[in-house]
Amino acid sequence: MRSAQGGERRERGSSVMAGNTARARRRGSLLTAALVLALLLLVCWQLMSMRAKLDAARAEQAAMEETVARQRQENRSLEAALERAEDPEYLQELARDQLGMVTPGQKDFYDVSN
Repeated sequence: MRSAQGGERRERGSSVMAGNTARARRRGSLLTAALVLALLLLVCWQLMSMRAKLDAARAEQAAMEETVARQRQENRSLEAALERAEDPEYLQELARDQLGMVTPGQKDFYDVSN
């Protein structure tokens, strides 16, 4: 009888061990799945963050390109003014229009009715 009881105990013990192993496997696979999901979420968050930074950098680049275009236009205008700066007629025109100067003997009249 002893051998029958001992065998029965061993069978119960092995089935309990098999149940524990199956639970441990399930627990391990759930933990692995949760870890993979967490890593995927982290990667997605990082990608979204990088996308936002990229969009901001592109907007800043567009603004800078617009500023450069305006500065180039202003430089061309200033270069043209420098080229005309030695022209006596242009200088007289500037003196007359911006400074209100007149040549000797010239009379300047202002309309005060307005």
